[in-house]
Amino acid sequence: MARPQSKTFLKGEVLFKEGDKGNVAYMIQSGSVNIVKNINGKRQILATLCPGEIFGEMAIISRSERVAGAEAASECTVIVLTARLILMLLKKSHPTVFHLTRVLASRLARADRAVSESRSENSWLTFCRLLHMKHRIFQTAPKSEDGSIGITLEEFSKEFSEITNAPQHEIDRLLKSAIGFNMISVNKIASQTYLTIISPDDFLTIAENLSEDINKFCGKVFLSDFLDINDFSAIVDSDPEVIYKKIGIGDFPEDICMLHKDATSKWVEKKGEQFFREVKRKRKAIEELEGVDDIVFVDIGTLKQAFRQLGYYKLGILLAIAGDDAKKRILAAISTKIATAISRDSRSSDAIDQSEADDVEEELIDIIRDIKSSITE
Repeated sequence: MARPQSKTFLKGEVLFKEGDKGNVAYMIQSGSVNIVKNINGKRQILATLCPGEIFGEMAIISRSERVAGAEAASECTVIVLTARLILMLLKKSHPTVFHLTRVLASRLARADRAVSESRSENSWLTFCRLLHMKHRIFQTAPKSEDGSIGITLEEFSKEFSEITNAPQHEIDRLLKSAIGFNMISVNKIASQTYLTIISPDDFLTIAENLSEDINKFCGKVFLSDFLDINDFSAIVDSDPEVIYKKIGIGDFPEDICMLHKDATSKWVEKKGEQFFREVKRKRKAIEELEGVDDIVFVDIGTLKQAFRQLGYYKLGILLAIAGDDAKKRILAAISTKIATAISRDSRSSDAIDQSEADDVEEELIDIIRDIKSSITE
């Protein structure tokens, strides 16, 4: 086999154009290369590649015209990989097969994201193109090298997820769509599940024709429309913990906090129904405390100190006016003997002077704040 040749291009020189027939690929030795595409009459840079990266392989593997062009972003030297060399590598080297597969699929994903706004359509076409390419590689690779008998669902899903960051529920949705349109079959042999393309020659044409319908059937809700808490906190220059707290106290409108049905159902099944019946108590900052009922937000240690300063008489007043949860909190912070004595001697809420009760509540909150501020100083 002849040794690959190298070529040098000056900045701005064209290595190949969109629509050219592809009979060679390139690997960058030095410099950088822009992958470019004409979109709505405008030249767009889809990616900038650096030393070690391979490009131009798509046209060879898919036996189609180049879907994008390549221009030198700076002076660069590239190794020329002929179609014969690429195909020989595909047949002989499984690590290379894996590498080329990832390069091609990731390039497809990046190109799709730049060309179209529909994340769902991009995912569908990338899903189909990756599966079709894996099928072709499997058909041309020597069958005796690794004993593989087909494309396994587990490996394909893992690779697709690593390339596109698609969650499992989206992969499941795409898989169901392909099965529903009779494009692939799923077969279980022993412990493995295998994917088979039913009509390889027409597969990509069918995929492109169905892309609009896939969006229509699945609803116009795309993953690109969703933000997680980290994304949102970055946009508003906040901290995820602050956002969680604001959601927890109801500061977010209900139509913003949406849950994905399939993903949520699986999570509920995993956590168990009891998990969702146990509500953790809400939190309040010390400066937000207003009265005795807010002591449910204060730690026991602080309450013990505060109650010692208040004395038994005032504790009795608090017990008389406190709600059920606050009463439990008071009793949890004092000894059983003291609790029994205060409960026996305490008056009913009707017998409490409201003005006196207000003063005791205010004094309690002031003591708690003083204790907390002395801790932070």
